[in-house]
Amino acid sequence: MNRPLLASILVLAAAVATQAEARSPIGGATMPRDPAQSDVLGPRSNPTPTVAEAVARTQIEKVGYTGVRNLQRAPDGTWHAVARDQRNAPVAVALDGQGQVTQTR
Repeated sequence: MNRPLLASILVLAAAVATQAEARSPIGGATMPRDPAQSDVLGPRSNPTPTVAEAVARTQIEKVGYTGVRNLQRAPDGTWHAVARDQRNAPVAVALDGQGQVTQTR
């Protein structure tokens, strides 16, 4: 006879704990980010890239760069971007029409 009562109390306690956790302002995923924590590479690129932009980004990433941002195509067909190298340092890179990726200054 005490088992159903104990089970009901445990279910009620779990529900109350869940509600208290949902209202907690500490570390929730919905907390806004501090603007000082923004990425030094700048804003993320266009969320709907063209096929050519996606291919250029992939070719830059294939040679070891990560976090490719600000990808733009020059009039001569060269792609320019800011990315992170193997040391995680931000560098300017260029992808030429032959598929060669080089660091620029």
